[in-house]
Amino acid sequence: MSFVTNIDPNNVPRLLEEIENQGYAVLENVVTDEGLARFRDWIDEVSAEAGKGYHAIFGDVEKIDHTPLARLSEDADFRQLMQRMAEKSLARRLADQNILAVLRCVQGESGKKKSNSFHYDASVITALLPIEIPQEGKARGDLLLFPNLRPFRSSVIFNVLEKSLMQNRLSRYLLMKAIKQRLVKPMTLYLKPGNIYFFHGYRTFHANGPCDPAFRRATALFHFGDPHHGSTLTRSIVRVNRLLAK
Repeated sequence: MSFVTNIDPNNVPRLLEEIENQGYAVLENVVTDEGLARFRDWIDEVSAEAGKGYHAIFGDVEKIDHTPLARLSEDADFRQLMQRMAEKSLARRLADQNILAVLRCVQGESGKKKSNSFHYDASVITALLPIEIPQEGKARGDLLLFPNLRPFRSSVIFNVLEKSLMQNRLSRYLLMKAIKQRLVKPMTLYLKPGNIYFFHGYRTFHANGPCDPAFRRATALFHFGDPHHGSTLTRSIVRVNRLLAK
């Protein structure tokens, strides 16, 4: 049986138009029921080793080789779709880059600390595949977005300074106070397993909302297109972000 379906690189113009106009785009029912079942079986194995708290796996070859995460990130149509979207967004060709694939499991009390952690991604295009989304409990870990809040920066230094100002404990605390007092309101996406949601991760301030600790929120994330590819500073930041996310 097929693992993925409905991935057509010719959808790039429509997807980018939707991202620009509404902040995100979606391809529905991309991963089949069989594919989702394989993802969940793998996640059960990973969670058995990691325990019932929050855990994440980045695209390290030894950790994801021969897994559903690798299978989707290596799909030729999916890679072509991501690359075309990134290059059209930047209006230039990109050097040879790989998709960075990430598995995030938000669960337990430690998962609370990973919620509402608003940030910008380092990548032009972020694709999010919901695998398990709680249907019970008080909170499902919805995707929260402030879409297209900034342009693609030409200066890596400016990008780093901007992120340091917005992605610190005080800034996030003040933002959450403003959200609770309804001074600002993020877009809320209710995620459906099997769909893939696309947005400009670099431009969009985003986070997952609170998730009931009794349930597991599992998502696969795929990042493509570093506008500052080759920068030593960018590589260092990515390494630090990986350590903080684990």
